[in-house]
Amino acid sequence: MSKKDTDKPAKQERGEKAPPLMARTHFKHDTLLHCWCPHCREGLNEGDRAVFEIENKQGEVGVSKLSAYLNVLDQESTLQVDDDEELADVRCPHCRTSFIVPGQTCIQDGCKMAAIDVSVSNSQKMKLISCTRPTCRWYTMSDEDNERLILRDSHEW
Repeated sequence: MSKKDTDKPAKQERGEKAPPLMARTHFKHDTLLHCWCPHCREGLNEGDRAVFEIENKQGEVGVSKLSAYLNVLDQESTLQVDDDEELADVRCPHCRTSFIVPGQTCIQDGCKMAAIDVSVSNSQKMKLISCTRPTCRWYTMSDEDNERLILRDSHEW
């Protein structure tokens, strides 16, 4: 089997244990992502944080600031959100458009997924789709975008 074959994650069914996150992504743990709204194209970064408008299942709306570093789960929020709580919505703080991807759910826990545009070093924007449960680390992107980040934008490759 070639190295390329071993680097590609196997398809998974819900409930199966996922491979280690770094094995799926090939990215350095502290890669800073520049984040943008895919609808209005406004930047979501404030320093080293990505800022989102969030809504919990009780209908309360607040602001969440997540670390913009890949695989770093540091976050702060104006709402109390339990670790295992799925957010009802995640929106752009500029245009208030939802980032929820209709019909797509997390393979780890079945929660809704939210999509934003990201890049490294202000390069071409790519779609990153992640789980709406604050402590879930699952995310995905197209094979083409993943390869583009590995070959062109990551200082590790």
